[in-house]
Amino acid sequence: MHPNDDAPRTGDAPSTPQPGSDVFSAADLEPPEWELAALRRARIDRAATTVAVTALGVFAGGLVALGACAAPMVFRLAPYPFSADAMGAAFQRFDAIAVGCALVALGAEVARTLLDVRARSPRPRPVRIVARVRRYVGMVLAALAMVGAAMLTPEILRLHGEGVRRGVGERGHALEATHRRAEQNGKACVALAVLLIGLHVFTLRSPRDEEGDDDAEAPLAPGPRG
Repeated sequence: MHPNDDAPRTGDAPSTPQPGSDVFSAADLEPPEWELAALRRARIDRAATTVAVTALGVFAGGLVALGACAAPMVFRLAPYPFSADAMGAAFQRFDAIAVGCALVALGAEVARTLLDVRARSPRPRPVRIVARVRRYVGMVLAALAMVGAAMLTPEILRLHGEGVRRGVGERGHALEATHRRAEQNGKACVALAVLLIGLHVFTLRSPRDEEGDDDAEAPLAPGPRG
């Protein structure tokens, strides 16, 4: 054997690292596909939550503005029947807004539920329980909004249109009772809307929610191996 056989030959090309070798490359820094999907789901979840919270804020704020602020002053300052006509028309118009807000919140809830179904791994059990409560509260709120728009407000307007006054006569007592039910319905809607806003914020999704116990090893740092 020639003594120079083991020496590096001039002009030999450096060996190319083979796939699977312990070489740190830019590809090792790229996030995996599941992590990118989790990030997309988190962004969609934030958008759906923002839409739901905005709709619920409009719903609750409108009810407080009409029921707690406008109605007492209108009935105090404007004579009958103008006060009743004015507030009846205002609540009738707002009912359409309230039902629309409730349906928008339900649509956001459907989007968030689909994100949970398609997630890589289930969220912690307490978060899943709160999310389930959030869905039920959203459905109850939508039902109450529809009851107010389809039953209570039309009944009040019908009795007012027939010249019935609250607390006067048998039909007046019926009108008073309907007003009381409408007030209770409105208070319940405000309370549920505020509760639902908190539940939406509490269950906001993060990309870290889908991090599991992966068996894949992290890429090794460059340098000699012992």
